[in-house]
Amino acid sequence: MSKLESLFRQIEIIKVAKKGTFTWEKLSNHLDRKSEELAYNLSISRRTLVRDLREIEQLFGLSISYSFKSGSYQLQEKDSWESNIELLESFETIQAFGRRKPLNGKVFFEKRLARGTAYLKPVLDAIQAKESLQVIYQKCWQEEANVRTILPIALKEYKHRWYVIAWNEDKYLRNYGLDRIKSLDRIPGQQQIPETPDLVKRFDEVIGIINSAEQAIETVILTFTEFKGRYIKSMPWHAIQTILVDDGNMLTISLQIKINYELISDIFSHGDEVRVDGSKRLREMVRNISNSKLI
Repeated sequence: MSKLESLFRQIEIIKVAKKGTFTWEKLSNHLDRKSEELAYNLSISRRTLVRDLREIEQLFGLSISYSFKSGSYQLQEKDSWESNIELLESFETIQAFGRRKPLNGKVFFEKRLARGTAYLKPVLDAIQAKESLQVIYQKCWQEEANVRTILPIALKEYKHRWYVIAWNEDKYLRNYGLDRIKSLDRIPGQQQIPETPDLVKRFDEVIGIINSAEQAIETVILTFTEFKGRYIKSMPWHAIQTILVDDGNMLTISLQIKINYELISDIFSHGDEVRVDGSKRLREMVRNISNSKLI
């Protein structure tokens, strides 16, 4: 049995589990049908299912447990589910297109892929080992690259780019784009990690990755047209946005965030389908940029 077949089968198990509790018979029948559709052998034994459930938890952060009382399986969603959803979607994409005939002119993929992925594994390995990295790094506005020694603590994806959050030589917490790294070497030896701010809170306070400690959190209120509002509800701007008005004609949301470049850029990306109702400072900033010669 190939590893690809195992992955496809595990994806199907997750799909069944997401719909609610299921029995062995229900899952077995589903996998038999999918075997015919996908031209893969997804049939399963009870022993293989035990192994699959263990791998699903390790890979996707999802626990599917069995109840002897009801004789059924049930998904126990964990906090890590959202962080692994893109991984699942990637495998589903492979499942959809992996064995098709040439799709030129029928399926159009996004050409702008996530950048810097070649360094994801070594950076993650360094984070887990608490080791420093020596990187040759070139900022986008500089002509020459510089050698940096950083102590990475986390990875963050934003708009098709990966960033490593790391302590620099001067003990400042900085963001480094993986696509700006020219080379990377791990420095052996576990390091003492400085006391780190709450990164979840840090990113909840902003759109994007730039969070200035000097800035205060403000109440941002945005109103969208009915059409754009449907889009914003299906793909929220921010994880903690609050809906104030949703009357079928418009959608008004409230965000408790810091005002930064990424926020203003996203506002302009929606053109005349969004109105800034607050804060007053943000409204004035948007108006001034709109009236400038750069727009």
